[in-house]
Amino acid sequence: MPQPPLSWNQQGNDPFASARAELARRIAAERAQPPPEIGGSALDEALAEVADLRPLPQVAQRILALDEGTFSAHELAAIISTDQALTAKLLRLANSAYYGFARRITTARDAVVLLGYRSVRGAALTSCLMQTAQSPGNLDYDGFWQFSIATGILSEVLARTEGAHQDEAFTAGVLHQIGLLALDQGRPEQLGRALALREQSGIAMHEAERQVLGFTSAELGGALALHWNFPESLAGAVRDHAQSLDTLPDTKSLTASVLRARMFVRAYGLPDGVTRASDPVDPPEEWDRPPLSVALKQSGGMTKVMEQVEALVGSLG
Repeated sequence: MPQPPLSWNQQGNDPFASARAELARRIAAERAQPPPEIGGSALDEALAEVADLRPLPQVAQRILALDEGTFSAHELAAIISTDQALTAKLLRLANSAYYGFARRITTARDAVVLLGYRSVRGAALTSCLMQTAQSPGNLDYDGFWQFSIATGILSEVLARTEGAHQDEAFTAGVLHQIGLLALDQGRPEQLGRALALREQSGIAMHEAERQVLGFTSAELGGALALHWNFPESLAGAVRDHAQSLDTLPDTKSLTASVLRARMFVRAYGLPDGVTRASDPVDPPEEWDRPPLSVALKQSGGMTKVMEQVEALVGSLG
């Protein structure tokens, strides 16, 4: 009876021997590795904590999901009207002395029509973020919101002047410090240590945050913005607002507009909720020459900007 053929192993010429040996080596190496940490990086852990502690209100998520190109005043007003507190705040804003309409505004739809989509959208999102901030910890909240809203208004001035990012400029400026707000609400003790380190050592705030936390408030804000499904450009402006303007790849980006607006507001002397008020200094030169100087003047100058800031803080806070 003929004998069965020898197997490859018996013949000593198994064509897959080297592949099997390599697979066995990899499996052994993987088993020798410690298991990955649950929860990921320090930034991921902080994001999970903050998002759970202060979720973005549903009405804000629905407003962010609207496409300006297809929205209707009725649709935006219908979303706002589902939140009675938000509706009351927007009506208070619309009827404030700052706008001075001849007749009283009584519906969310009228507010959208008269104030405009961008203004109402930005104000609604601002109000939603304001309501998530409860017991103040390390921040001067009045200064924080004044600085943020002033940055938003000037970002919008830049956007109108340059014809870019007009849909998101105000919102990006107002919300660019949400990471700092999230830290003060979610990890106030660690933020306090970072502030103390900055005060004692004189290093920049983002460097102190990285030493204490392992990440910066700007990075946390950007991650939070993505978690909340903010548009990528808006999340990028939040994440990168602490960078230097000359390090940005695009000096006409939404991020650059926020940085340029921040520089002007700082020159004006407004505190940002972390730093103290300072004496005004000469603003960046671009704001002293056309077209920005003309655009700012047409907006009423910083006097009018600050009146709008006060109206928003007073009505939405």
